[in-house]
Amino acid sequence: MARLDLLAPALAALSVLVLAGCGHDARQALSLEGRYQSLRLMQFAGVPDITPAQVQEWRAAGRPLVLVDVREPRERKVSTLPGAISQEEFEANPQRHRSSLVVPYCTIGLRSGLYGQQLQQQGFQVRNLAGSAMAWAHAELLFEHQGQPTRRLHVYSPDWNMLPRGYEAVADR
Repeated sequence: MARLDLLAPALAALSVLVLAGCGHDARQALSLEGRYQSLRLMQFAGVPDITPAQVQEWRAAGRPLVLVDVREPRERKVSTLPGAISQEEFEANPQRHRSSLVVPYCTIGLRSGLYGQQLQQQGFQVRNLAGSAMAWAHAELLFEHQGQPTRRLHVYSPDWNMLPRGYEAVADR
């Protein structure tokens, strides 16, 4: 019963999609939400999450927040979230971010959720970006590539491509 609260966001999203009609982007968003919540429940239920909209609110309010991209270099080479640092950059000086909310992200949220567990154990205030970069795209937010806005995202593999229309998926296979 205690785990039902983890499914509430997915059920709310499903309700909205059913009421709004279920087009391609809505189906992709629902698939993303379902996969993320399933992974969260099984792998890192103790890590709280944060939505892309909430990240934007934190930033607008001037609250200290650091986005940590835990993806592989080949994935980051395509794009990152604006203002994000790599896991390696974070780990080079973690104490610098001790008073910030640390928000790890990856493609969908699994790798970042697992990293979030490690950071929690080290005493950091952590929230996993729910749905990670895919959710960022579904929130119609842009990525960055060499300081310029882009709609391209490395999707890890074609099986994980749940991007909405208007975004370009890049995959190795």
